[in-house]
Amino acid sequence: RKCYEAGMTLGARKLKKLGNLKTQDDADAGGLSSPTEEQAPKMVMTRIDGYECQPIFLNVLEAIEPGVVCAGHDNSQPDSFSNLLTSLNELGERQLVYVVKWAKALPGFRNLHVDDQMSIIQYSWMGLMVFAMGWRSFTNVNSRMLYFAPDLVFNEYRMHKSRMYSQCVRMRHLSQEFGWLQITPQEFLCMKALLFFSIIPVDGLK
Repeated sequence: RKCYEAGMTLGARKLKKLGNLKTQDDADAGGLSSPTEEQAPKMVMTRIDGYECQPIFLNVLEAIEPGVVCAGHDNSQPDSFSNLLTSLNELGERQLVYVVKWAKALPGFRNLHVDDQMSIIQYSWMGLMVFAMGWRSFTNVNSRMLYFAPDLVFNEYRMHKSRMYSQCVRMRHLSQEFGWLQITPQEFLCMKALLFFSIIPVDGLK
């Protein structure tokens, strides 16, 4: 819980480095409050009848959408299984911090019990990252490759070298779906929020 309250979460073995970011996150977030988090509640507190609330909700989603995160991958080094997986793990750690901050700024999320907040993030963070990566792949490279980060783009060769070729093909197919369905940026943001709240524990929420 302390880890969560500092803007970190999960404590998964592959994400141990998140603990090192706690102090910095406390200072930057000012007790878990970022500018977008502070703005989001103010934007949605006003009661508006009918469909007028829809653009306000979209404005919130646009305001809190995280920026692109780099993996820190050294593209001057030869591609290898270990290098690629190390960079993917590093990228996952970095993106997880932003997923937590994004979730906390979502309208209604802070009204949930803190245990439910932690559970929802724990169950959905990986799916959110893959979903967002699919969108980046669609918008940046027309779904021809997997755009994990500006410095970590998987072509066919890297898909094979990562030893995750079948998984990469499925992720590329997801990216292609955005084009086939002609998904707009606004629709993507709404779908991402729906995906986040659609994954809950079998036992339900408190």
